[in-house]
Amino acid sequence: MNPIGLFRQFIQGLTSDTDPRQIGAGIALGFAIGLLPKATLTAQLLIVLLMATRVNIPMALLAALAVSLLNPLLDKVSDPIGYALLTCQALRPLWTKLYNMPMVPWTGFNNTVVPGGLVLGTALFAPVYFAGKRFGVFYNERFRDRLANSGIAKGLKASWILEWYFKGGR
Repeated sequence: MNPIGLFRQFIQGLTSDTDPRQIGAGIALGFAIGLLPKATLTAQLLIVLLMATRVNIPMALLAALAVSLLNPLLDKVSDPIGYALLTCQALRPLWTKLYNMPMVPWTGFNNTVVPGGLVLGTALFAPVYFAGKRFGVFYNERFRDRLANSGIAKGLKASWILEWYFKGGR
C-alpha cells in the first residue's frame, strides 16, 4: 500500500469507530503494548489482539507510540516488578518449566521488563480505559468533526488520482 493510502486509512480511523468505549479500549490496549519490548512474542500477540478486536486502532497506535517514548521512565517501575517475579523462589519451578517449553522463551518472559510490563499494564488497564473513554467523549465533542472537515481529510478523500497512480494505472 502506498503512503497516501496508509495516511488516508489512519485519518479515516480517527473519524470512524469513535465510540468512547472503542477509543478507551484502544488507548488501554495501546498503553499495554507500549510498556513491552516490541521484539517479543508477547507484544506481537497483543498487536494481533489489537487487530482482532473492535477498538479504535489509530488511538491505540498513538497511545503505544506515546508510552514507548516514555518507556525509559516507565521501565523504572516495571523492571523491579518483573525482577521480583522472576527471582521469587515460589515461582522458580514455573519459570523453569516455561523456559523448557517450545516457543515460550520467544515471549521474552525472562526479560524483567516483560513480566513487569504485563503486570503494570494489567493493573492499569481499567484506569487507562476509563480515562481513555472520557477522552473519547471529549474527542467526539471537540475534534472529530473538525478533523473530518479539515483540508487534509478532504484532500485525502479527493486524491483518487494519486490512488489510481499507485495502484498501477499509469
